[in-house]
Amino acid sequence: MLVAIATVAGSVVLGSDGITRLLHLRAERQELGQAAVQRLQANAALRAEIARLRSDPKYLEALARKRLGVVKPDEMVYRFLDADAP
Repeated sequence: MLVAIATVAGSVVLGSDGITRLLHLRAERQELGQAAVQRLQANAALRAEIARLRSDPKYLEALARKRLGVVKPDEMVYRFLDADAP
């Protein structure tokens, strides 16, 4: 009887569907939950930026100036050479 109990206990602890598997699955679920939260936060930030691009002309202008180098017709552009350039 003790051998049977020890065998079942060993199977529960070390078996492929035992406690170690349960602990592994719980850790994996925790990691997936954290990844989901991060993706939801990133999605919310992207939605906020989309809304801002659609409704805030000053933000759109600032973004165009920064990323595309857009200037107004009455503005003067100064370009500075890098001191380390050959």
